[in-house]
Order: sequence, then structure tokens, then C-alpha cells
Amino acid sequence: MKVYSLIDEFSSFSPCVFTLGFFDGVHRGHKKVIQNLIVRAKKEEKYCSVLLTFNPHPKEVINPGKKILYLNTLSERICHLRKTGIEHLIIHPFTMNFSKLSTKDFLQKILFSKLKIKQIITGYDSHLGRDRDASSHQLKKFSQIYGFKLYQVSPHKIKKKIISSTYIRTSLMKGNIEWANRALGYLYTLSGYVIKGRGIGRTLNFPTANVQVDKKKLIPKKGVYAVKINYLNQIYQGMMNIGICPTINLVNKEIKIEVHIFDFHQNIYGKRIDILIVQIFRDEMKFQTLHDLKRQISQDKMNIKNFFNQIIYGDRKTR
Repeated sequence: MKVYSLIDEFSSFSPCVFTLGFFDGVHRGHKKVIQNLIVRAKKEEKYCSVLLTFNPHPKEVINPGKKILYLNTLSERICHLRKTGIEHLIIHPFTMNFSKLSTKDFLQKILFSKLKIKQIITGYDSHLGRDRDASSHQLKKFSQIYGFKLYQVSPHKIKKKIISSTYIRTSLMKGNIEWANRALGYLYTLSGYVIKGRGIGRTLNFPTANVQVDKKKLIPKKGVYAVKINYLNQIYQGMMNIGICPTINLVNKEIKIEVHIFDFHQNIYGKRIDILIVQIFRDEMKFQTLHDLKRQISQDKMNIKNFFNQIIYGDRKTR
């Protein structure tokens, strides 16, 4: 997959099948659109597949006071898109001036002056242009003007619920990890560097890695989770706490991400790890004493180890 940081960087004499969108999460609904695009490109002998996305999120530019939390960092989004088989990925800067383009100007001055678009593939709710003023119905009119074929892909559903980035965000914030993972098609992941903590976990005989993730990354609901940890391409089992550590810290309300890796004794301060979230086990709780906290952590570890053992022996299924 070739990656371009501007539409102007893209150069191809080949006609293309094209789609665009933000694709946060690169979930199964997105992949349905992308696979449709790739199949159509392969049907035509000399067509290539092109995906246009943006950075940052349009809402972040149009409403600068609104905090946007992402399912993927930009590097994660690129990684997931690379796996789909797209040939060309254009990541165009989304600016205030860019946001003011009408659909007609966007198509005429930006897309069709740079790309030889023969087919456009859209999702069920795609909109283009200033204020998202062009629906699929309106795009059909433009298709007659500019001579491209338009195909709309139906939504992907799980148990009658349409998969969308918005609904996945909501599910993660409610702790509905299993549905979010099914909708994504992979385990939701938090990545970052291990930083120095207060060492409380070690005093309780449960050493933890404190992980600093991107500030714009969506953090799921506070609680205790079963997780897998990828460190140097080796996968380990573990447990993670997301929260403010109410038993120990009554002042600092900053959310912390702490991971206890089972049967692991390496020094990983300053190292980058990936935390693959499998399932939530309980909400964050405040305990009266550190002894009560230690006893609960011991119970959590036993429950989560049993959970992973059930997966290994085929009693449960996770993606």
C-alpha cells in the first residue's frame, strides 16, 4: 500500500475505484465498503483502488472546543487500512478552509482534477462537502455530470445493530467490550510506553506496568479487565485496571492504566507495549484497607486466569 500525505502527492495514470471517509476504528462496516471497492477494482483490468481519509477528524476542526476521542491513532488507522489490501491511501490534512468547500468544488477542483475516478463506493450514511450537504441521492446527480458510477454499500449489523464508530465508542465507555470487539473485528487495543508509577502494586505483590497512552485515544470504562499484552511480538496474559485508584488516591482524579502481566519478570520501563482488551470483569471499587484491596486483586487474578484457561480448552470463544 502506498501512502500519500496530500491529494496533490497522488500520481497515477490508471483509472481508479474510489472511496473516502474518516474510517476511525476501521471496523467491520468500514471493511465491507473497502472490500467492495477492492473487488470492483480487480474486476476491471487496469483499475486501481484508492482510499481518501483525513487527519485530524473534521469535527475537531469545525468544533475546536469539542474534545474528540479516537478509536485509532493515525498510525493504528494506517496499520489497519494496510491489512485490507488497499493499493493507495491518501491522508489529506483537514483544515478550516478545506471544510468550506462545496460538494461541487470538492469534486471538480480537488478529486476529478487529480484522480481518474471511474467508480465511487460509499457507505450507507456517507455525505460529502460543506456541512455534509451531499447525500448519496445527490451524488447520483453528480455521477451523471462527471461520468462515474456510484455504488452504495448496505450497513453491516450485529444482532440488528448497525456497526458504526459512534456506537463502538459508546459500547467501550459502557464496558460492553465483547460487542465492541465483534464490531471492530479485532481486540480493542491501548498502546503506549511504560512509565514510573508509585510502586503500590509491587508492595501488594502485584507489580504493575503504568502505561501512558495517546491523550486523544478513547479509554474504556473504569474497571478491571482481562487483557493480552504484546511486548516485542510475544503475547502474554494479564489483567488491567483503568481508574483513579480510589483506595489509595483520594486527591488526584487522573485516569491511570495499570497492567499486571502474569508470570512476567522483565524490566520494561520506557518500553512500548500493546494492551489487547478481551473482557471487563468488574467495575472499579474503593476498599477500606489495602489488605481488602490485595485480597480482591488476588481473586481477580484467579478469575481471569480461569477465564483464559477456559478459552484455551475451548469452553469460550473470543476474537
